[in-house]
Parts: sequence; structure tokens; C-alpha cells
Amino acid sequence: MDNQKQNVSRSDEFFKLLMNSQKVIYGYILSMVRNCPDADDIMQETMTLMWERFDEFEPGTNFGAWGIKIARFKILAYFRAKSRSEEVFDESLLMEISDCYHRKMDEMKIRVSALQECLKKLDKRDKKLIEIRYEQGLKITELAERIERPVQGLYKALARIHTVLHRCVNQTIHQWGFR
Repeated sequence: MDNQKQNVSRSDEFFKLLMNSQKVIYGYILSMVRNCPDADDIMQETMTLMWERFDEFEPGTNFGAWGIKIARFKILAYFRAKSRSEEVFDESLLMEISDCYHRKMDEMKIRVSALQECLKKLDKRDKKLIEIRYEQGLKITELAERIERPVQGLYKALARIHTVLHRCVNQTIHQWGFR
């Protein structure tokens, strides 16, 4: 019975980690394999292999990065099999594209962190406007109705806030020593 509880908690842990990382892993696969049905198959194979090798995952490390590493090998196998039947990219080019993807993801994480810092610096009114617009996913016309402001004025206010945030993000990244 103890072993059964351990298996249940282990599978719960796996699926919780997977749910938090699934979009990132699938996004990586889709960026490399543009055919959605093939990307779906690779994702399924990746998740299966991740489950089979879950004992090899080191708790506390980045589960999504671990999944992407497994997906990378599945993608390479996919292109090797495909190359036998048709002309495809060279494996070294695929590795270069994959490395570029990882660099861009790292840059994106830095930009998101800087954006979070910059959002904290907005005045309450601007911050509330951004939160309502993006967290609730409202269209400009819906937002204008809700806060009882003219649509044109709202466009101008959002453009001003976007400009402020853009400058702040670039300045913050520069202050952190990134370019």
C-alpha cells in the first residue's frame, strides 16, 4: 500500500510539473516542426519518454528545460526519419536553430522580468488600466465602456503607457548589464 501511495504522489508531481511546462515544450517543438500533426506526435512521444525517465529528473531543476532537451532528441529523430523520404534541413542547421531558440527564450525571460519591475513603477491609474486591458483580455471598446472613457482617449493613454514601459524595460535591461 505504501508503494502505491508513493506512485500516486510521484505521478501527481509529474503531471503538475508537466502542466506548468507543457506550453513551453510544445512551443519549442512547434518552432522546429511547423507541421501541427507531426508536432503533436512529437509532443506525445516526448511526454511519454519524460514519464518513463521521470526518475532521472533532478527535483528543483527546470522541468521545462529538461522536457525541451528530450524533445530536441525526438525532433532530431523525426528529421532523420524524414530525411530518408524527402529533402530536409541538415542536422547541424537544426541544432543551430534550436540553440537560437534557447537564446531567444533566455532573452525573453530577462525582458519579462524587466517588464515586471517596470509595471511596479507605474502610477496606480496606469497600472490598473494595463491590468484590466491585458489580464482580463478586454478589447479597447469593451475597456472604454467599462471605465467610461472615450475609445480614442484610451488608445492614446495605452500608447503613452506602452512607450513608458518600452523605455523602462530597455533601460532596466541595460542597467542589469544586458543588451
